[in-house]
Amino acid sequence: MVEDAAGVEGVDGTVVAYRERLHAPWYVWGLATFLTASLAVAYGFYLGDVAGLITFVATEALVAWWLIATAATVVVDDRVLRAGRARLPLRYVGRIAPLDAAQTRDARGRLADPAAYLCARGWISRSVLVEVDDDRDPHPYWLISTRDGHALARALAPARDLARGHAGTASAAIDAAEVED
Repeated sequence: MVEDAAGVEGVDGTVVAYRERLHAPWYVWGLATFLTASLAVAYGFYLGDVAGLITFVATEALVAWWLIATAATVVVDDRVLRAGRARLPLRYVGRIAPLDAAQTRDARGRLADPAAYLCARGWISRSVLVEVDDDRDPHPYWLISTRDGHALARALAPARDLARGHAGTASAAIDAAEVED
């Protein structure tokens, strides 16, 4: 492990400034229930009602577990930005730009850099682009889905500035003025 001024590299901080769980919306849950019910009807028709009910309960439990387990969490604390399972020490956070729906669509599609790290959820239309200010990192930026990009940017900028030792300069680092809701 590499030691740094803030402690051990790769360890989460203790003071959480922002937390968001990117859970699936109701219509994904509804579609999953419809598909598991369809599977249960097919098994129930061929094997009987009890087999159909067991199939429905088991499959629905498995799908529910999968939807909950794959819901990414975005966290900003006093040491790192965490998006899903990836961690970026705050001292390597560069420019921060909240993106609206059209900009997010472009950043995920035609303007995307194949080397970028994406913590993207198709059911969330907005995101935040975070430039990575580390020459050793293979990712030029992170694109993180979020329901409130401006709140994530407002939490991330001061945390980044504190980690770099530049407290009080956060507002200049957020390019929120370029992005209008």
